[in-house]
Amino acid sequence: MPVHPQVVQYLEEVAKVDLPSFDEMTPELIRSTLSPSPEPHFPAQKIEDLKLPVNQTELPVRIYTPEESEANSPAAFPALVYFHGGGWVMGTLDAYDGLCQDLAGSAGCKVISVDYRMAPEHPYPVPFEDAYAATEWISDHAGELEIDPTRIAVGGDSAGGNLATAVAIRARQPNRLNLIYQMLVYPVTNYRFDTESYQKYGIDYFLTKRAMEWFWEQYLPNESAGREIYASPLRCKDLSGLPDAIVITAGYDPLYSEAVQYVELMRRSGGNVEHINFEDMIHGFFRRADLYDRAFEAVQLTGRYLKTAFSKG
Repeated sequence: MPVHPQVVQYLEEVAKVDLPSFDEMTPELIRSTLSPSPEPHFPAQKIEDLKLPVNQTELPVRIYTPEESEANSPAAFPALVYFHGGGWVMGTLDAYDGLCQDLAGSAGCKVISVDYRMAPEHPYPVPFEDAYAATEWISDHAGELEIDPTRIAVGGDSAGGNLATAVAIRARQPNRLNLIYQMLVYPVTNYRFDTESYQKYGIDYFLTKRAMEWFWEQYLPNESAGREIYASPLRCKDLSGLPDAIVITAGYDPLYSEAVQYVELMRRSGGNVEHINFEDMIHGFFRRADLYDRAFEAVQLTGRYLKTAFSKG
C-alpha cells in the first residue's frame, strides 16, 4: 500500500524545516521540537495531577477520568497506565494530553499518564524502574485512585511501548501486579538495527535508523545493557504468562519488523495477541490526530479492544 497522502504532505512539510537530524541535536534541542498535543475528541470529565513517591523521587502523573457510563462507576473504573514515547529522551505529559483523553473516552477507563525520568540524565534502567514502580504504586493505591485493582492495563507507544512490555514481563515474577492487558503501539523491542524494516524504511520516513541508534546511545549506559530483557524484551526467551495484548504498527516504520517479531514470540509462548497494522502510516502517527485521520481511527479501535478486555475482568 502506498504512503497515505496525509503522510506525504507531512513529510514534505518536515523537509522544508531547516533543522538538523535527531542524531545531530542535543537532547535539549530535541525536546524543544516536540509538537504540542492535538485537541481531544473526547474531553475528559476530570483531569488530576499527582506526584507518586517512588524510587527516592516524586514522579509526576496525570489522571484522566472519562464520562461515566453503564460500564464503569466513580468507585471502580478500569485503568490504563500509559508511558509516552520519545526515544526515552523526549516526551511530556502535556504533549500526550489529547491522546490520553481520547484513550480514556474510547476505552471508558481512567488513563494514568506517567512522566518517568528520561535519558541521558537518567539512563537505563531508571526509566524502566520508574515505570514499574509507578504501576505497582497505582495498583497498591487503587482504592484511593478510584480504580479497580483487578482491571489495570499497561500501554505506551514506541519507547513507552518498550517500557510497558518490560513492566508486564517483570510483573510475572513477584506475582503482585495482576495486569489484565497490554496496549503496545509500535513498541521498541530489541537493540538491533538489521531488520528488514530498518533496511527499507530507515531513511525518508520521519524516524530514521540513525535516529534510533542515537536514542539507544542515550538510553543505554553500555552496550551489554542492550542485551538485558528489560531493555530488549524480544530477547526474553519465554513470554508465557503475560496478559493479552493489542499491538498497533505502522507499515512504513523502521520498528515494524521487531514489533512483528515480538507478536510472533508472544504467540509462540501461548499469548493471545491482536496485531493491527496501519500499512500506509509512519512512526509517530498514533499521537497526531491533528495530522492524520487514521490516527483517531487507531485510537478508537484500540479503545474498543481495551473496553472488551476490561469487560472480561
